[in-house]
Parts: sequence; C-alpha cells; structure tokens
Amino acid sequence: MDYCIGSILDLGIRLWDCAANCMVYVHDLEENVSSLRNAMDELRNLSRDVKRRVDFAENQNSQCTNQVKGWLESVEAMEEGMDQILQRGNQEVQNRCLGNCPKNYCSSYKLGKLVAKKLEEVTKLTSKGHFEVVADKLPRASVDEMPIGKTVGLEKTFREVWRCIQEASVGIIGLYGMGGVGKTTLLKRINNEFLGTSNDFDVVIWVEASKDADVKKLQEAFPNKLQIPEDIWKNYEELDRTVEIYKILRNKKFVLLLDNVWKRFDLLKVGVPLPDSHNGSKVIFTTRSEEVCGHMEANKSIKVECLEQDRALDLFLEKVGQEALNSHPDIPNLAKVVAEECKGLPLALITIGRSMASRKKLEDWERAIEVLRSYPSQFSGIVDFVYLLLEFSYDSLPNATLQSCFLYCSLFPKGSNIRKDGLINLWIGEGFLDEFDDIHDARRQGEEIIGTLKLACLLESGESEEYVKMHDVIREMALWLACERGHKKNKFLVKESVRPTGRLDKWKDAERISLWGREIRNLPEVLLCPKLITLLISGTLVRSFPFELFEATHALRVLNLSGNVSLTVLPEGIDNLENLQYLDLSRTDLRALPVEMKNLKLLKCLLLNDTYNLSDIPREVISSLSSLQVFSILQRPSQMQRCPQYDERILLEELECLEHIDDLCITIFDSLSVQKLCGSKLQRCIRNLIVVWSFRPLNLSTSSLSRMEHLESVEIWNCDPLKVYPENQRVTSSFARQIRNSTIRGHEQMRNLRILVIVQSEMLEMNCLVYTPCLQTLRVIYCSSIEEVLSNDLGDDPGREKVNVFSCLTTLHLQGLPKLKSVSLQAFPFPFLKEIDVLDCPNLKKLPLDFNSGKESLMEIRGEKDWWDKLHWDDEATKNVFSSKFKSLDGIDSGSQESLPTLSLPLDFLTLPSFPPQNL
Repeated sequence: MDYCIGSILDLGIRLWDCAANCMVYVHDLEENVSSLRNAMDELRNLSRDVKRRVDFAENQNSQCTNQVKGWLESVEAMEEGMDQILQRGNQEVQNRCLGNCPKNYCSSYKLGKLVAKKLEEVTKLTSKGHFEVVADKLPRASVDEMPIGKTVGLEKTFREVWRCIQEASVGIIGLYGMGGVGKTTLLKRINNEFLGTSNDFDVVIWVEASKDADVKKLQEAFPNKLQIPEDIWKNYEELDRTVEIYKILRNKKFVLLLDNVWKRFDLLKVGVPLPDSHNGSKVIFTTRSEEVCGHMEANKSIKVECLEQDRALDLFLEKVGQEALNSHPDIPNLAKVVAEECKGLPLALITIGRSMASRKKLEDWERAIEVLRSYPSQFSGIVDFVYLLLEFSYDSLPNATLQSCFLYCSLFPKGSNIRKDGLINLWIGEGFLDEFDDIHDARRQGEEIIGTLKLACLLESGESEEYVKMHDVIREMALWLACERGHKKNKFLVKESVRPTGRLDKWKDAERISLWGREIRNLPEVLLCPKLITLLISGTLVRSFPFELFEATHALRVLNLSGNVSLTVLPEGIDNLENLQYLDLSRTDLRALPVEMKNLKLLKCLLLNDTYNLSDIPREVISSLSSLQVFSILQRPSQMQRCPQYDERILLEELECLEHIDDLCITIFDSLSVQKLCGSKLQRCIRNLIVVWSFRPLNLSTSSLSRMEHLESVEIWNCDPLKVYPENQRVTSSFARQIRNSTIRGHEQMRNLRILVIVQSEMLEMNCLVYTPCLQTLRVIYCSSIEEVLSNDLGDDPGREKVNVFSCLTTLHLQGLPKLKSVSLQAFPFPFLKEIDVLDCPNLKKLPLDFNSGKESLMEIRGEKDWWDKLHWDDEATKNVFSSKFKSLDGIDSGSQESLPTLSLPLDFLTLPSFPPQNL
C-alpha cells in the first residue's frame, strides 16, 4: 500500500515538474522574446565588427580564417527567420487574456520553447565571436605592381634591358646615368612588365637601396615578400636574417630590382644567391655611377641617356598641357625653345613643364627663356626639384679635390668641348694637384679625376677621346654650388658677352671670371676685382685690357688669354701678378714676351702654342721663371707661314737652366737643336715633340727616344731621309735584320708613346714600331718612298713576339703613299682599333686583317671605292665582315690643302659651339 502511494506521489511530482517547466516557457515568453531581441542585436553588432576586421585584413593581402568564415555563416543562418520568430512572440504576448493567460496553451508552449532555444543558441554563438585573429597573411603576389605614369623616350633602352633579361649568360644588369635621367622610371617599367608577360620567375623583389643603405637596411625589404613571420624576423640577428633569406631564395628563380645604388654591397651578405645560368635568377640595379656597375660585377652595364630632342619635346608638352599651349599662337614655338634648354634631361623637362603649365601669357614664356639662359637657379622649382637631387652626385665624390675639379668645369661655356690636357693644366695651375711633387704624377691624377667624374655621370665624353663636356643642367647646378648654393651669386662669373657700360659692382666680389666667345670685343674701362684668383678670357676679339685689371688683382693665380687672335701685346702691369702660377697665351697674335715677365717667380705653367708671330723671347725671361714646371710652345706645321724668328737654341739653354722644369712640349726646326735636346736633361721632360725639317736627313736612335721617358706624341715633318735605328747599330744595315739578330731591350722601348705622325718624310719601312707597344694613333702621310710599314722579313723574328705590335692601336691613317704595298704580311688582332683611313695608296692590296681582327672595336674603314673593290681577302667571310664597315671617301680631293693633317698633338683649348670647328 505504501509502495503504491509512493509511486503515485512520485508520478504526481514528475507531472507537476513537467507542467511547471511547460508553464515556464509560457510564463517567461515575454521576457525571453525581449532577451532574444537584445541578444540578436548584440550578435549582429559583433558580426559587423568581425566583418569589418575581415575586410580590412583582406585588403592587406590576408585571407579570412576558416573558423571566422564558419562563424559568420552561422550568424547568417541564425538571422534567417529570426524576425519572424520575434514577431510571433510579440503577437502571442499581445493576444493574451487578462491575467497574462494564453488563449492556446499548447501553441504558446511551443513558441516559448523555441524562443528559449534560440536565445540559448544566440548567446552561445555570441560567446564564440570574440576572435583575436580573423585572417591569415596570404602569400605575396610574385610581382607587386609599381605606380608609374606614362613613360616617354625609354622604349629603346627598355628593349635592350629586356633582351639582356632573356639571355642566360647575363645575371647582373647595371643601369647607370646622371640623376633625373629616368633610371627609376625604367626600373618600374621593367618590374611591371613581369606582370603582363608570361615568365617562369617565382618572385620579383623591389628594394630601395638609397645612399645610406647597409646590409641590415636592405634586408628589411625581404620578410614581407618572402613570407617570413614577423615574430620570428624581429628576433633575428643580421647573420640569421642572411641565412633565412638565402635558404628561401636558393630554391627560387627570382628577380631582384635594386633602385638607387650608390656603392658596392655584397649580395651574399644580404642573403641573395649570385645569379648564374644554372639558377636563372636576375639582379637589376640603377646607379648614377658607371664605376658602381663594375664594383657590383654587372655582366652588362647599360647607360640611360637623356632624351632625344623630339621625345624631350613630347614629354615637356605633356607636362605643360594644352590649356597653356593654346592660350597664344606663339607659345608652342617658345615651348620648343624652353624644352631645348633642358637638353633632354627628363627631371628638368618635367619640373619646368609643370611650372609653365600655369603660364598663359606670351611675356611669361619670353621671361622664362631669359631666366633659364641667364639665371636658371632663379627659375621656379629648379633648385628644390632638380639641383638638390643632382647635388647627391656631387656630395658622393670621395674628396674635396674631386669636388673642386668638378666645380671648375662650370667655368667653360654651355655645350663646349673641353680639351682634357688643357683642363688638367688649369687644375695644376690652380693648385688642385699640389699634393704631387712630380708633374707627371699630377697629370696622371688629373686623368684619373676626369675618369672618375665621367663614371659618376658628372662629365660626358666629348667629340673625341681628347675632349670631355658637361651637360648643361649639370653645369648650371655646378655653378649654383660654386656660388655657395646661390648665396654668393657673383663668386663665379661666366659670360659669353660683356657690355662695357654694364653694371660692374658684381665683378668686385668675383673670385673666378670666365669670358668666352667672339661677341666679346671690349672690356669695361674700369675693372676692379680685388678677390680675383682665376681669369679666363678665351676666344674673344679683345685687343686690350684695362690697366687697373692687373694693378688690383694681386691674388691672381691663373690667367688664360688663349685664342684672343687680336691680342698682339700683353697687358701692362702683368709684372704685378706676383702670385701668378698659370699663364696661357696660346693662339694669340703676340709678337714678343715682355721683359717684365721675369718677375713672375711663382709661375709654374707657361703655354705659348700656335703663337706663329712670336719673334722675340728676350734673353733671361724664361730662365728667370724659377718655379716653371710646364712649358709648351707647339706650332702646327700645317698652319705655319714661316719658321719662328726667336732663337730656339737659346730657348733650350734657358729651359735647361730651370731647376723644376718637368713637362716640355716643343716644336724643333734646327738640327743642332735636336742634338742639344737629345743630349740634355730636357730629354726626360719632353712630353710632346714636333720636328719640322727642311727635307734634310734625320737619324734617331731608339735609345735616345726611349730616354724621353714621358714622351707621348711625336710628329716628324719633311725629313729626307728619316731613319730610326737601334742603339749601337749601323744605320746603313737592314733594320729588320738588326732586330732579328738582337733582342728588343726593354730600356729601348717607348712605352708612353701614344701618337706618331710622319708627314712628307722619306723612308722604306717603319720597323721601329716594334718599340712602341702602347701606340694608339699612327698617321703616315705623303711619304713617297715607303713600301711597307713592317718589313716582310720581320715576320720570322721570334723576338717580335715579345712586343705587342699594334696591341693598343685605335686609329690608323695612311694617305698619299704611292709605293706602299703592305702594312704587314701577318694579320693582327687589333683589339682596340676603331678606325682605318686609306687614301691615295693604289698599291696597297691587302690589309693586315683576318676574320677576328678588331672584332669588338672596329667601327669604320674609310677609303676610295675603287681601292676597296680591288683589295684581297683571305676568304669571302672575312670580306663580308669588313664590307659592312666600309665608308667611301670618293669625291674628296686628296691633294687639296684641306686634306693635309693638322696638328694631332693635344693643345690647350676647347671648341666653342658658336665657332667654326677647329681640327687638331
């Protein structure tokens, strides 16, 4: 009985609990509906926050995690039908009777249970939505597109670089050029090309090197691209980073693009495997210095040149815009003039083009041209956007001497070709190279400085190898720097015209004045320059100088009066220049040197080249110049009307008395002078020598010539006969046999001889060439007797193999040699030969060339078409190789005066663009 009662009570309790639970769903429906609504709002807000974080991460090259993606999908599923549930709940609550009793307990129970379940699910889902990480980093794209505008004028260089990329043998490519020329733009174009073309590179990496870059800084560009986790990377030391980069890249075929490299750095120290044909990787870098290309071991160095004029104009007009161009019918023509002032430099074209875009008045354009020509640093934007960028190249020069030599080049006129030899003489006179006791060491250092400035793209090659020039924009930047960044505008004054009545107040502050050109005929009557240390007045029509000029310029060190063809008398007061160290009177109409020159005790350099009317060099003037180191009095025979009237033997005696004389360039007319020269201490000083004979015999031994240890150039005119023979050998015997029977002794070689010119001199052969291993230029002209340059029987001589005949030759000129049959029976490799001229040599039937001669260097062979057609060749292949290099000289009168050679020895002058060209 008790058991039955207990069971009944237990059943009743359970039924009551069940009913109570059911009643809870019904009773709490209103509260649960409100809670569900609030929970759902919270979930939606959380979902929006997560979605926003996901969107941001995906824009940062990341991908949403699967966990977050599943959660967001669950939220979307939860939202489906939720509004309907909440609406039903609201209706159920509103439809209840008094006392909160549902009309239908069963329906209310089901709805209440659903709401409670959804509330639990929403709460649980919300608790799972608090993510620390919503997305993972995606692997970087193999190429990141670089922002770049429209490129103009780079197509040719781009195609050359792309061809190199496709060559397996080219792993490292250097792109060099002056600042602002478009190297970075070209590199961006190359980078983006990998996006649009099919290739098998795994990754393309862009690194900004910058001027102060080191290994650690360069390495910072790699972790993002190579997907190295940040938490790991930041704990790495430099060597660990190197190892990590190398470990990843050695298994990839990569392209590394390095922009703005200023110095060499070791790729392996960065962690970059060296590109080779096996891994197929490439390293391409930009730099302002060709020297850096060598230091980086570039397989191919490509110069990025300034734009050609038509492409430069296109770029300029694009930046100016049509609105300004169409604002006046004359503006397009003026725009061409402005663009020409930029000389093809893209940075200048862009900067000036943008500045002119707002100029719509004709007078604004005319004023802009005047400013660019006269005061370019005052042009809007030119300093901030052009000069300051180019100044990095100047700042990167390794020492103050290089910087001074660079700034000095701005004293020459726009567009001028500057003779290297003359420039070095000026540097010597200025004292820039005073650290060298030996003048020849100083001259070699000058050559190295010119080479360094060319490698840094601050100087360019001129019209020939003897010249350099400076880009106009670089020159203007240099003048701005020389004038202390524009703060002392008159420190360097460079003029191509002078108004005698113009303002003179700015001259008093000048330290260096440079006046050039035929437009200058007169100087101001009063010219006071107390600070002046350099005065260059060259190529003008000035006849006289103000007396005050030398009265008030006691600090003057350098005076260049060369090329003033109307100057017949030296200015008064020149003896007051007690600090003068350099004096150039070349190519003047000077008749006599004043006795007062004896007072120039500090003078180191005196140049009297092409002073054809100089008839009086007073005794003891030259010997009184106790500091003189450099003396040059070269006269071009082709321009001479008569022999000079001064006594050259006395001149040589006085030169011999000078303790410090080291560098002598001279033209000799007298046989006794030659003997004296070869037997005196002056022999070791001779650098350039011209011998002009009156068709008399001239015998020279190779030993006497070799003792001229600094001899670089020799011209011999009008010798009949001319014989050059080994020391202690009889002149009458066969030179070839003498060489064959004796050893070519090192002390007899003329190792510094670079230029040899023989004109109207009688000889049978030139076997003496075996003593000139470094000869670069050989000209033989109007020598009617010569039959062979190198004798046929010289070919059997084993000793000849010890010297490299023609191994350095760049220019071979043969003219008016009617009996010449052979240069040599043996072909030579001519590794540096650039040009061959043959004119009026009818019996020369074969050139000393084979298939491989001058393979990488020979540019042109010039001669008469009939002579060329009759030449003999080893085979058809050899003929075809050289036929493509032939240029006919038909129509040139070989017997005319114009065809005679002018002086080939270097003279100290530059070729002005406004002058008729002067040949050397």
